Amino acid sequence: MSERVRSRRPLLALGCLLGLVACGDVEVVNAPAEAPPRSEGQGAAPGEGESGGGEPEVVDARPPPMHQPIPLWENGRPGEMVDAATAREHGYVVVDLGEEWTPYLFTTRGNAAEPETPNAYRATYLALARGEFPNDHHGERARSDKYLELYGIMPTLGLLRQRMRHTSSLECMASLDLEPLRTFEGFIAYENRDSGRNFARTVRVLENQVGEIVRNQRVESPDAIDAARLSDRDARRYAEWQRTMPRFRAIRAAQQRLECEGYFEGKGEYVSGGLDWPTHEALAEFERRHRIYGWGFLGRETLDMLRRSPLEGDQEAVVRVLTERAMHAAGVIEDGSIGERQFRGEDGAQHEVPNLEGQIRSNVIEAFGLQSAESTLAFLEQLGELAPEAEHLVAIRAPQLPEYYDGNMDLSVEIDRGDVWYEFPYDDAGQERAQPAERRPRLTIFTTYRGQRIPLSRIGTTIGGWRSEQIEGRTWWKYKNSPPGPVIWHQIVAAPVWLPPESTPHRELLSRVPRGRGAEAYRVNYHEVGPSYASAYGLVAAYHIRYREDEGGALRFGPDEGIRTHGSVDYMSIMRRHSHGCHRLHNHMAVRLMSFVLAHRPHVRVGQQALGFRRELEHEGHTYQMALDRGGYVFQLAQPIHVEVLEGRVRGERETPIEFPLPRWDSTYGAYMLPDGGAVAISRSGGMRAVPVPVPDGGVPMIVTPAFDGGVRPTMPVVPVLPSAPVTPTAIAPR
Repeated sequence: MSERVRSRRPLLALGCLLGLVACGDVEVVNAPAEAPPRSEGQGAAPGEGESGGGEPEVVDARPPPMHQPIPLWENGRPGEMVDAATAREHGYVVVDLGEEWTPYLFTTRGNAAEPETPNAYRATYLALARGEFPNDHHGERARSDKYLELYGIMPTLGLLRQRMRHTSSLECMASLDLEPLRTFEGFIAYENRDSGRNFARTVRVLENQVGEIVRNQRVESPDAIDAARLSDRDARRYAEWQRTMPRFRAIRAAQQRLECEGYFEGKGEYVSGGLDWPTHEALAEFERRHRIYGWGFLGRETLDMLRRSPLEGDQEAVVRVLTERAMHAAGVIEDGSIGERQFRGEDGAQHEVPNLEGQIRSNVIEAFGLQSAESTLAFLEQLGELAPEAEHLVAIRAPQLPEYYDGNMDLSVEIDRGDVWYEFPYDDAGQERAQPAERRPRLTIFTTYRGQRIPLSRIGTTIGGWRSEQIEGRTWWKYKNSPPGPVIWHQIVAAPVWLPPESTPHRELLSRVPRGRGAEAYRVNYHEVGPSYASAYGLVAAYHIRYREDEGGALRFGPDEGIRTHGSVDYMSIMRRHSHGCHRLHNHMAVRLMSFVLAHRPHVRVGQQALGFRRELEHEGHTYQMALDRGGYVFQLAQPIHVEVLEGRVRGERETPIEFPLPRWDSTYGAYMLPDGGAVAISRSGGMRAVPVPVPDGGVPMIVTPAFDGGVRPTMPVVPVLPSAPVTPTAIAPR
């Protein structure tokens, strides 16, 4: 309706009333507010006075205008309009379906009234989320990784729609037979480059042998063979065939599906029915696409996803992404990881800590109609054009938040280090000693409400261990501790940059260039230092700061000891391997955790850090220049988060970390060699004793060099030989 027509309606309605014009039925109570009010002393409208006389009151019963009307999605379609400004109070959550969405960490301001603070990594995040490959090292790495959700970069709906359209166009889908995958219950790991080929060859031999039995018994198929008529040799062959074929058929069915979807592209020819290297690599790429934490093996979550049709896999990706966006929008983190826990409410009764992720997932599926692959693609098509730089705000019904939610939650964090081994992990032959960890490290975020410390989410993490360290040109073992005790998170840094200490081996800061030679064989690995989803600190880091309280209760901050809680691209190492002392999380979980903290604690955007970091890297006679001019994007908490790092369960004979570096095993001599040419044996507790220097392979006499500290070879009891300018632990930034 035009503005001109709308503006004439109040006058027309008023004319009908006062001039007694036959304008038809006029509903007075719905007359717009633009009608002139009664003047002072004017008679009451009918129904207001006892006599019912006077002029009728013109009342506007329409709801107030919306500040930002957006559609409420229900049952797979947009319905009534609701106000985004008041959506939360009415039980809705506002979700941005647009291509411009990022987690809060990569935004440039919190609200329209806040000045914009540029975020340098935002453009890169958005480009990667849309499936684009920038013309820089970010694009080069992403082109290789291809699917980035596992690394914390959530794909946009435009990219997911593009993938679903492509999948639905695959003619080979109709001929896929997924039944061998659905009936297979085992686990098949990649062993080496020959094992898959050898297995397939063995199966072919068994097939020929069983085929001969089929012909001899004159039956139609191997399943019809009469085992009672078989000789002992044929019975063994038939039993082996029965045991082997489910595995063979499952591998072959997986390969057919992987080939149909294009996962073998660029990986070479695969051996049908054998889990060879190309199949292993294709499975790993499949896992990245579907955010499966796996090793490129056939089993567990990977097998579960392979049992679904390709379109059903794409459907699940849409549900995951929309659930993640809705969780960020609602500012919640409860994901069911703490199990069944209760808290006492204001009413004195016990209430469950809900699984809000599960509830939001159900609401997302119901609101957008994502119950099937076909309806999911239909939802994506309904969105129309998704402009690359525009919001697309909609509302869905929100879960009811527990009463402990408010604008400034009393949050705290506890990190359980799990099973801790301080002993030296290698034996006298340089072989790794068993140090089993039954209790894995985990991080738990709590809120305190009415005197109760309520766990909200528990996340797998890492602790430090034995790592390589460069000391005066030689590589040593050094225990990188994750010290227990109280610390605080004072800053949260999005897209952080790691400044490598002098002790970092230069080779670790360089990446190999394919087919490069000489000085062009390597280049600076800016993914390692960041900003990058593949950096040492991942997509976000919270800095651990020691502190003390003065007499007035104010916090006095101590030095930065280099410990962080941060994201990680090495997703299979979480809870499995050691860090350089930091507590690493899966990138998407680190982003979710830190976004939750910022949603419920007052903070200030400090913005982008300025750097002037320079480092010369020497390797194989060539020098490489590392230059970092910009750090991460800093959020400073007005009230720090208190973090307690628990001692954990210390195992083994040693109860404290070994503070000094220890030599690495030298495979040439078959011993732990010191810089002065001496050899030592190392005990579990880190003690060293001199041993005869072995003769190197081939009987070549060893050339003994002078001791690098001007001293003599160690004798029992041995004091660890340290460099003339030892590197203190506080100078090393653990990762």
